Amino acid sequence: MKCFVVLLVCISIGWVHSGKIKLKDNIARLGEATQSSTYRLEYKAAAAIDGNTDSNMMEGSCSLTGNDNPAWWQLDLKKRYKVDTVVIVNRGDCCSERLLGAKVRVGDSADNNNPVCGTVTDVSEETIVVSCHGREGRYVSVVIPGREETLQLCEVEVYGQEYKPVVPNHEESDDEFVDNLFN
Repeated sequence: MKCFVVLLVCISIGWVHSGKIKLKDNIARLGEATQSSTYRLEYKAAAAIDGNTDSNMMEGSCSLTGNDNPAWWQLDLKKRYKVDTVVIVNRGDCCSERLLGAKVRVGDSADNNNPVCGTVTDVSEETIVVSCHGREGRYVSVVIPGREETLQLCEVEVYGQEYKPVVPNHEESDDEFVDNLFN
């Protein structure tokens, strides 16, 4: 019996570490995507948040801009979130190097000039994970700065929690509010 329990624990740990179990919801699916231009109609911005992680551009589930400077893709989450992680599935059938130098930005400005939470420096894997450490904002964008390039994204997943500011209860004293805030 002990061997069976140990086996189940090991299998569970393996599943968690393999990434097959998602502990949070992908909030990108709740938003609306736009991009600097659209190469062809089938490569619209929304294709990058359709839930399909196929990295073959020819399968029709990737977004693709024209040759823009800067090329950008933006997600309006419709509410403020504390963004923990942005997962990008890069194109896998060719041209993955186009994403090198892309900046992932999170903030409240719709002009793609939000703080950078990460830069793509390695495209050797199709899946790129950027940690944003709870950066707050309504907009998530991927921008290739400083050069004319096409931006291709086969999926963008965003994980975090809705931002809910703490509003003081006006019936509480200042000391009670501080105590409630930290307890």
